[in-house]
Parts: sequence; structure tokens; C-alpha cells
Amino acid sequence: MTDAAIRWVGVLALLSVAAAGCEEESAVQTEAATSGKKVLFYRSPMDPSFVSKNPGKDNMNMDLVAVYEGDPGADLSTISLNGATIQRMGVRLAPVQRRSLVRVVRAIGRVEFDETRVTTVNMKFDGWIEKLWVNETGKYVKRHAPLLAVYSPELVASQEEYLQIRQNAASGPHSEHLVRAARQRLREFDVSRSLLKRIEKSGKSERRIAMSSPSSGYVIHKTAFEGTFVKKGTNLFTLGDLDALWVLADVFESDAPWIAPGQKASVELDYQPGHIQQATVDYVYPTLDKKSRTLQVRLLLPNPNVTLKPGMFATVRIHTEPVGKALVVPTSAVIHSGERNVAFVSKGEGRFEPRDLSLGVAGDDAYQVLSGLTEGEQVVVSGQFLLDSESRLKEAVKKMLGSNVGAEEKMRMPDGATMPSAAAEKDGGASDAATKAVHDSTKGGKTNAQKNH
Repeated sequence: MTDAAIRWVGVLALLSVAAAGCEEESAVQTEAATSGKKVLFYRSPMDPSFVSKNPGKDNMNMDLVAVYEGDPGADLSTISLNGATIQRMGVRLAPVQRRSLVRVVRAIGRVEFDETRVTTVNMKFDGWIEKLWVNETGKYVKRHAPLLAVYSPELVASQEEYLQIRQNAASGPHSEHLVRAARQRLREFDVSRSLLKRIEKSGKSERRIAMSSPSSGYVIHKTAFEGTFVKKGTNLFTLGDLDALWVLADVFESDAPWIAPGQKASVELDYQPGHIQQATVDYVYPTLDKKSRTLQVRLLLPNPNVTLKPGMFATVRIHTEPVGKALVVPTSAVIHSGERNVAFVSKGEGRFEPRDLSLGVAGDDAYQVLSGLTEGEQVVVSGQFLLDSESRLKEAVKKMLGSNVGAEEKMRMPDGATMPSAAAEKDGGASDAATKAVHDSTKGGKTNAQKNH
């Protein structure tokens, strides 16, 4: 076959395609006018993602199918599935309810001394330690038990001054006032009442004074040694009562709104797996750790048998107070996609509608719903990810149909040529458009032939 014959065959083919397009558009318009329905858009019968505002062909050269107003696929805001598809996808529903929202906050904690049960013993005068009754760290000391004996020239001088004032008490009208002042000075040095009675009875000062423990507890720090000179204000002993301890737990920032003083908690220590002890939230610290982004929570933990030791690690579970009668949705029903939280609501008869949600706090098995759902609606809790993919496809179609395509839209033909859309054909006529396309093709063909020649 000659080149001229081949070109005429191409001309005839293009003319037939253009005429078929015109006939197809005319048939669609005639059908729409007859049925009284409005054509919303056109869709490929094989590729749902291929849509157009105008009739034509898809990438596989198949005629686009008109989608009319009221058709099952015309509603781009909902997804329609038949019963068999719903069963294959494993779609399950759950109701949106109004109920209490409970959450157990889990955190890692460490056992520490109760600061309110820690006592320090220090010197209120200069002196030398001449005797130690408590000479090792970790020893248990009872209240009022002797700790050490001290020699202090200042303390001896105060005793002698007190005895001298007592002897001269009858010599002047103000002597009783002076006696009370001298006694008070000795009391401020932590001189016991029994010592005062002894020196009053004997009339002599005592060179060495014993200091006793102000409280019961274990010696957790000691700087006192026999024979050493210590100055006023020196810390000699630190005593800690272990009958009750603190557990300091680090709670994540997202869990902070749930924590409040007075809540009950369970504590499980690593050295006693499976042994659960009960504690109470005593205090929530007002600042957040900048590095770990955690909030410190203090729990009170009874320790009557002194089995727990400061420094131990523990797993803490705080049983938070419920959010009273909140509108909640199951956690499995919510799809988190970037900035959006989406749930699918069953509209009945196999139709599902995506809803954007505004969520509040998260419980153990549900989210608090601030907006987007109403009580009693049925939401999808299984198989919603397949619905989400279909929803995204319909959303893309809505955006495309809402954009200004149409006159500039062209569809690719199998041989590489382009067929103008119906909007362009209306301006110049189907024959003129086809003729122009054929003319351009023929012109290109002649040029190539001339070059070859």
C-alpha cells in the first residue's frame, strides 16, 4: 500500500472516531433528556479513578459511562457496598454511647524517702565529740535515744551562769526574771529538763552533755566521729523513717490531664514480680521536665514491714477518675490521618459516610467525642481502612469535578493522537475539529514524506 493510501486510511479513521464521539454525546444527551435526569460526570467502566466532565474514551479506548443524578455511584459523599462485599471486608459496627470514660495511666516510678519523715541532727554550739553511741550508717535509732556526748566551753559557761543567778535570786527584785532568761538559754541549746534538774540539785555544772535523737528512724547520713571538733550548725546525723515512702512517677505529658491528688494507684516492684501494693496520689508537681516531657507525680506508699527500700524501681498504674457521662466512640473506629480524625457512620442499606471528628481525651478503649457524631449512631470498628481508601478516591473525584477542567481536558487515543473534548467541538463543529486534526496529521505526514524524498 502506498503512502498516500495509508494517509487516506488515517483520515477516514479519524473522521469516524470524531463522528462516533458526536453520536455518543448526542445519544447521552438524548437519554438524559428522556429520563429527566441530570448527567453529573462520566466514568471509565474499568478504572473508577478515570472521570471526566465530558463524554469520551478512557486510557484503554473504552467509552466512558454517564453517571446520572440519583445513581448509586453518583453520591460522592457516601460509599455504597452490597451485602457480600460487606461480609468479605469483615465490616463490624458499634454504637456511639454516652458513658463514663476511664483510663489507667501506666508509668515508671522510683522509691524515695518521705521528706516529711527525714530529720537532721546538728550542733547549736561549738564543741568536741567525746562519745558516740551511734557510730555507723544504717543503724536504727529510737526517739530520745542518746546519739553522742559533747564537751563545749560555751555550754559549761552557760550552766555556771544559770547556777550563779539562782544563788542570787533573793538579792534583787529582778532576779526571777534573770533566772528564767538563763534557763531559756540552756533550753535553746537543747539541754534536757533532766539535766537542768540534776545541776539544780547538785549545784555544779556538767562538763559533758549528751545529745539525744529527736525522732525514730534509720541513720542515712553521718559525719560525727569521736574526738573531732565541730562548729555550730554542722549536720551530724540524718535520720529517715521508712514506715511510709514516696514513689515518684514520671507521667507523659498526654496523660497529665487525667492525674489528680487522691486517686488510687497500684505499685509493682521489680524485686517482687506479681506482688501488687496499693498507694495514693499525694501531689502532682507543677512543672514539666523540659528534656523528657514528663510530669512528676508523687504517691504515698505504706511500708510497715520496711520491705521496700529507697532507690528501688517500680511499675505504677494510676486508676484515674472517670470523665462523667461523656460522648465516646471506640478507639478502633477512629482513623488518624495526619491532621484529621475520621470515623465511618453507617447510614443503612450498605451506605457509609465519612465524618471528621474533634476528639477530647483518650480512655483505655474509647475517645471522648467533642463534635462530629451523635449518640446512637453506628460507626464502623472493623474493615474501615478499605472504606477509607474508597473515600479518598471519591474525595479526589469531587475535587477534580469541582476544578476548572472541561474545555482544556483532552483524552489520549491509542495511536498517540489527541481528540479534542466535546466543549471544543461545540465551538467549531465535529467535522471541522476532526478535519483540523486530520489536516495537522496529514501536513505532518507530507513534511515527513518530503524529507524522506
